[in-house]
Amino acid sequence: MKALDLIFAARPMLHLPVWSIFLITHEYIYPNQKPGRESLIILAALSINIAGTYYLNQIYDYESDLINKKLGFLQSGKITRREMFIAYFMSLAISTAAAFAVNVETGLVFLLISVLGHLYSCPPMRLKDRPFWGLFSNSIAYGLMIPLTFPDFPQLLKGKGVYLPVYFFLAVSAAYLLTIIPDREGDIKSGKITFAAILPVFYVMLIAMLMLYLSLMSALRMDHYLLAVISAVSIVLFLIAMVHRKSQIILAACKTPILLTSLLAGYYYPEYLIFLLAIVILTRLYYYKRFGITYPKLN
Repeated sequence: MKALDLIFAARPMLHLPVWSIFLITHEYIYPNQKPGRESLIILAALSINIAGTYYLNQIYDYESDLINKKLGFLQSGKITRREMFIAYFMSLAISTAAAFAVNVETGLVFLLISVLGHLYSCPPMRLKDRPFWGLFSNSIAYGLMIPLTFPDFPQLLKGKGVYLPVYFFLAVSAAYLLTIIPDREGDIKSGKITFAAILPVFYVMLIAMLMLYLSLMSALRMDHYLLAVISAVSIVLFLIAMVHRKSQIILAACKTPILLTSLLAGYYYPEYLIFLLAIVILTRLYYYKRFGITYPKLN
């Protein structure tokens, strides 16, 4: 069970945006081509690296997770702090070594992602507790850097391809702003300084809307109309959330763009949809057997 606990403590459901952004970028760079060995190594390394970030995040968010009543592997004693630290360092070592095995440039991008992940959660910087830096470090690591892990991506930066990392940076920024709203109360009590803690919810959602609008413009500039549709649908959902401001509607507005992005990646690579279905089923089985709860769920 310890091995399973560590696997699911890596929060595989939260890797969906990483996997989907990577696959959409792959299709943009290599149209109608299946991911080869090199691409699969990069994707696996990305997932392992992000797993390490989630391990570290759980260690330093112990108190706020208690206040927000989040289900924790540390709080329940299923994983010790020492085991989580070991898993974190192993994840970084394995993913970085794999990235450098592809090429030096990819390895350097991974180093930047690792540094941002460390600064995001760890004191004294704790970027996640700083409004602007929390937003930008998250968006850079998840949106901007993932497309840049491809060895061939620099060739596209001279053309319309430059808008692709910009699009994902903006889309991830918007999603991040919505995800911090449900944690507002716990963040305030634990002393975290996030946008949701210092601004009214309406203004946080307004900033998110601006990010989505700019992402829509980026998609149109690179003639990627499917990404433009995702941004447009997300804008409508965010408007509904701004009007009602109920936690369930806000969460739905946040999850739906992730779902649409995953479906787009699955449109390009149907095998990905089968993989996601398997992940959802295994995750639900694990959480039901281990914690007695239903997770993931849409509401």
